[in-house]
Amino acid sequence: MQNNPAGNAQDIILPMERLDQVLFKLDTSRIKDSLLDSPTRHPFISEVLLKQMLAIDSNNNEAALLSFLNAYRPVYTAVQKLNAPATAHPQLQTLFKNLHYYFPDYPLPKKIIYFIGPLEGFGNSIGSDYMAIGLQMFLGDTSTWYQSEQFQKYFPPYISRNFTPHFIPITAAKNLLQDIAPNSNVTRGLIIEMIELGKRHYILKKILPQSIDADLFGYSAAQYAATMNAEQDIWNYLLKMNFVYSKDPKVTSQLLSEGPFSLYFGNEIPGNVGVLIGYQIVKSWMAQQSEQDQSNLIALLQTPAEKIFAESKYKP
Repeated sequence: MQNNPAGNAQDIILPMERLDQVLFKLDTSRIKDSLLDSPTRHPFISEVLLKQMLAIDSNNNEAALLSFLNAYRPVYTAVQKLNAPATAHPQLQTLFKNLHYYFPDYPLPKKIIYFIGPLEGFGNSIGSDYMAIGLQMFLGDTSTWYQSEQFQKYFPPYISRNFTPHFIPITAAKNLLQDIAPNSNVTRGLIIEMIELGKRHYILKKILPQSIDADLFGYSAAQYAATMNAEQDIWNYLLKMNFVYSKDPKVTSQLLSEGPFSLYFGNEIPGNVGVLIGYQIVKSWMAQQSEQDQSNLIALLQTPAEKIFAESKYKP
């Protein structure tokens, strides 16, 4: 476990707003009076969930909302049984405490909203003053809700295996980093993209120091072990095939996009194996910096990937 200099920082206390309970405890005989005619009472429900996620317009909002509530009531029952916010909320507050230590100018949310949205939706959203957690996306990897053919079109098993309450803070942290430092979609060469992703993974470990490496990468334990064991062979292959500086989008996609296995390295290695290699390069470079510089994550983001690679002395 790495040292956590943010451990002694001031605690961050964020209110918990259980909009899942608000919505599913509605008197369905009075939906219009209790919710639809009072949009300012719960603006996230009216503006985000109903309008954006469910595309419910004002012409048929009452019937459409009732249909959603009836269809998703079993999901609500499963969510209440798990009660993921009970364990996730303290972890999220620790995440924000660590994040604020390293990125003091980043505006923190004023509350954390828990809701239930469509299964093909998302598990984490950052708004103007909130972070919203879609609890339907954290029902557990064996949940029957994730087994349907329709659901697996959106989220195949190698992705939905991480849809557990355990991954709520990890998903939140990844979304926060994307908000703080959006990663370019422009193909800049494999090594540049690997290191840029490696930077973000290095930061992820800093703000979630209690999480294990396999979970942070999104790998299974077996995939992580196999990838670490094959690190030298993977790097040598990238060198041999002249992939390191490749700008071929097919190459970068095969090495950086999530997948159940690697086209280049076989069934035991995950598709986005390049993220781990990029992290190892960043880790090698950061280990050579002063202790103070190792905590300057803003400077890390601003350091050109080319400089990091040239100075990293990476040799697995």
